[in-house]
Formats: sequence, structure tokens, C-alpha cells
Amino acid sequence: MRQKVERISPFRQFISVIFALFLREIKTRFGERRFGVFWTFVEPSVHLVIMLLIFSFLRARMMPQVPFELFLLTGIAPFFLFRRIASGLMSSADANKALFAYAPVKPIDTYITRTILETLIYTVIFAIILSVLGFWLGLDISIANPFGAAALYFLIILFGFSFGVIASIASTIFPSVKIIMNIILLPLYFLSAIMFPLWIAPAEYIKYLLFNPILHLLELFKANFFSYYPLVDGINIYYPLSFEFILLFIALALYRIKRLSLAAKI
Repeated sequence: MRQKVERISPFRQFISVIFALFLREIKTRFGERRFGVFWTFVEPSVHLVIMLLIFSFLRARMMPQVPFELFLLTGIAPFFLFRRIASGLMSSADANKALFAYAPVKPIDTYITRTILETLIYTVIFAIILSVLGFWLGLDISIANPFGAAALYFLIILFGFSFGVIASIASTIFPSVKIIMNIILLPLYFLSAIMFPLWIAPAEYIKYLLFNPILHLLELFKANFFSYYPLVDGINIYYPLSFEFILLFIALALYRIKRLSLAAKI
């Protein structure tokens, strides 16, 4: 009598692959480096403290409506998450190249897994620092519009995913793309109004800053986080949303075209 072999559904197989890759990413990220966990949590915290010390003398003039500490945190944490996802995805396929010998494991699985891991890590960091600021400094850390803030947070994650996938695939054709993308991410930090409120910038410069879709997402995230956060004219959801969908379409189209050669080359 033949024994029936249970067939695993594609969805269950996908979840199993993601879970296995997730465990491998955690082991690689934290298991092999003694101070891996410590540095992951300390880096954004130290950055926040340094920014507070540098700009502390300006906080009263710049931020009468919003605590300056929370203003910095709600800019630094989402941007760090975006940057970490984008830069992490550029090397995620290379880091897991040996696993592509197994049919169920595909390059897209490594992209999704690393995105989930970075999101969990930086969300926990965000929550911990937020709680410390609320408990230690007595700041009001309640979110004015939790659903709106969560939606903007997701869009920032999706932006990093799209950016990272495009860079990862393009780098298989032009290796210098990784260097170029990392160079782009540096000025993007200074052009996203993280260290200063957008409304204090001269009007003639704001119109150029508004070309940055990340700026729109961060400003809208802060507007949903704080009750009385002033938005400058020109900030809207339609521009970054359109930009992001185009970017995501390009990322998925490139992956569709290059998925076989990507796995074979790697």
C-alpha cells in the first residue's frame, strides 16, 4: 500500500523559507559578532544624543509646538530604517548565494526576509528610545493619529524595499551601482529635514527640497505623530505615493526579468 505524501502549499512553503532565512539572518547579524546587538541599539541612540547636544540651543526657537527630542527621533528612526533596508538589500542576495542551490529559495525571499528583520530591529529601537524619552524626560509620547502614522511608516519601509531591490539587481550588471547608491543616501539624510524643521528653511530652497519624496513621507509621518505639527505648502501624499509605486513597479519588473540570471549568477 502506497503511503500518501503530503503536499505543501506554495504559501506554507514560502512562510517556511522566510522563517528559515529569518533565523539565519539573526544568527549572522548577532551570533557572530559579540557586540552586534549592542551596537545595533546604540548607534541610533548615540546619533540622537549628539544631535540633541548640537541643536539644543535652537530647540526653543525652532520647535515651540513639538518637543525637539521627539522631533529628532521621529525623523532619525524612520530614515535610519529606510537607509538600512535600502543598503541591506543591496547585499542580501550575495550573502545568501549558497542557498539558491535549493529550489524553494529565491532571491526575492532574501529581500523580503532582510526587510522584515530590519523593520523589527528598528521598530523595537524606536519604541525603546521613545519610552525612555517619555519616562526620563516626562514627554508626551502619545501618537495623535496611530493609523496614519503606521501607514506612513509602512510606506517608508516599502520605499526602502523598492530602492534596495533596484540597486541590488542593477549592481549585478554594474558593480559600481552599490557605491553610487551609498553616496546618494548620504546627502538624502541632510535633504530630508531631519535635523531642522522644514518651515525655517528659506522659501526659495523649500521648493527644491520638495522634490525629495522621502521628505514628504517624513513630514507626513510627523504630522500624524504630533497633534500640532505645521506642514508647509507643497507637502502632500500624492507625490511620494506616485513616486513609490513607479519605483516598486520598476523593482518588480527588473526582478521578473532578471530573476533567473540573478540566481544563476549568484
